[in-house]
Amino acid sequence: MNRAGGSPRPSRPPGRRQGPRPVIGVTCGYAEDRRTTQLALDYSGGVEEAGGLAVAVPVPYRVREGLQREAAARAEAAAAEVLAVVDGLLLSGGPDLDPETFGEAPTRGLGRVDWPRDIFELALARGALAAGTPLLGICRGAQVLAVAAGGTICQDLASQNPGCLKHRQEAPRPTATHFVGVEPGTLLGRLLGVDRVKVNSFHHQAVARVPDGFQVSAVAPDGVVEGLEPAGAASGGPASGGGFCLGVQWHPECMWRTEPLFLRLFEGLVDAARTYREARAAACGGPRRREGGR
Repeated sequence: MNRAGGSPRPSRPPGRRQGPRPVIGVTCGYAEDRRTTQLALDYSGGVEEAGGLAVAVPVPYRVREGLQREAAARAEAAAAEVLAVVDGLLLSGGPDLDPETFGEAPTRGLGRVDWPRDIFELALARGALAAGTPLLGICRGAQVLAVAAGGTICQDLASQNPGCLKHRQEAPRPTATHFVGVEPGTLLGRLLGVDRVKVNSFHHQAVARVPDGFQVSAVAPDGVVEGLEPAGAASGGPASGGGFCLGVQWHPECMWRTEPLFLRLFEGLVDAARTYREARAAACGGPRRREGGR
């Protein structure tokens, strides 16, 4: 494998393949003070540059506004409806995960949580894993993937992992600030084509216990997990559910414009979503039709 910083292969031009673009559902944040759903343009931009159609997936109103005892069931039902109409899923970055979701009490350093978003995105991730729906988790999204599969999260790196790197950088978002080692033979390694790459960093939490059946595909010099995927994901084997499933702790959506290497993660998701859509259509006995598809 090569090391990043050389001459990476150019990313393919968008729109090279014909036919309707695969639909990628992208999860959204929420501004409580303005009651506004939010999605950074960089996420949808990466999906579109890779040849996909990005569709925002906010937390459903009745999950966010309903009674807690009803919200979990509503989240599961809504997640199933979303997964029935998208070809792939991108779990975006955002606030801390509520430690209750992985069986822990809050510890010092825990930040803001969004429980309705947690239960909805965990339902999406579990459903995607069960169905083999292509999934890319970014930062918080990688942690959601881990918890959905049975892992746990370090609630605050600075207090629970003294001596770790500065993982919450103050440099501009596209700026790479530390290296990660990429494991050869993994899906992430195949996509990037390098064994070491410099990334940006905007987190204070990280995967602690890796879920059973998953493997670490990237790690920071201080041992912090920076990438995870099902074992066998690179080959699409049974352990991966036959689909694309990957979580990265950095923010490639902020970097692909200046470093095309990172667009490959979005391309991998979109390619897998296209294959997934075709396989699902074949299983249903014909092509899925969408309004406005060309």
